[in-house]
Amino acid sequence: MYFIGLDLTASAGRKTACVALGKGLHISEQGFCGEDEEIIVFVGRHRPAIVAIDAPLSLPRGLCCLEETCRCQPISNRKGRRCEQELSGLGIGCYYTTKRSIIKGMVYRGIRLKEELSSQGFVVIEVYPYASKVRLFGRLPPKGTAEGRKALQRHLRELIPILPPPEERLYPHDLLDALVAAYTGYLYLQGKTEPLGDEAEGLIHIPKGPISGPISVPILTNGHLRCKICFGERRVCL
Repeated sequence: MYFIGLDLTASAGRKTACVALGKGLHISEQGFCGEDEEIIVFVGRHRPAIVAIDAPLSLPRGLCCLEETCRCQPISNRKGRRCEQELSGLGIGCYYTTKRSIIKGMVYRGIRLKEELSSQGFVVIEVYPYASKVRLFGRLPPKGTAEGRKALQRHLRELIPILPPPEERLYPHDLLDALVAAYTGYLYLQGKTEPLGDEAEGLIHIPKGPISGPISVPILTNGHLRCKICFGERRVCL
């Protein structure tokens, strides 16, 4: 069983960090993909239970696009999507999905990838690694600094022991974010995330709170995933 994390970029010109976590949270594959097709092939190689993408995967209700020349308008007067407003309410900043967004390319690409991967039968969820990091580890130094990357990698080693110490090999921040995305997808399957937003508009899934050590991987029973801890079922498209 695999969990894919994608730290999506706005275009193929800047490669997307991709991670596949396998059995026992082993890092099955990690690397960078350019074109959408490369990302789709990466996902298809692993047939994951969950694909967790760090990018907006929907538009505010009422919008058909993010072009200021288009007459479409959001139904709500609020800024962005409800999930983004709820993140702000938790004290977690994010980019709002609006017609003035500076990440329009990423939004369009994320929506396009979700549609393609979903059509192939994969379960695709939107995650936000910054929110995951705050929930799991608290506030860390900025990810663009060596100090921030080292702190995050040390914390991730407590959850993904195969990850090398930062003193041996310090990961780039986008690959670390892809790992956080994949791990959030793993928690989602455990029922240990909470959805923010309106399901009809689009949800962001974030961890419920701090996690101590690896969690038991669910087992497959009669086509359903059954948790070894609580034996509760969670339907997933495999």
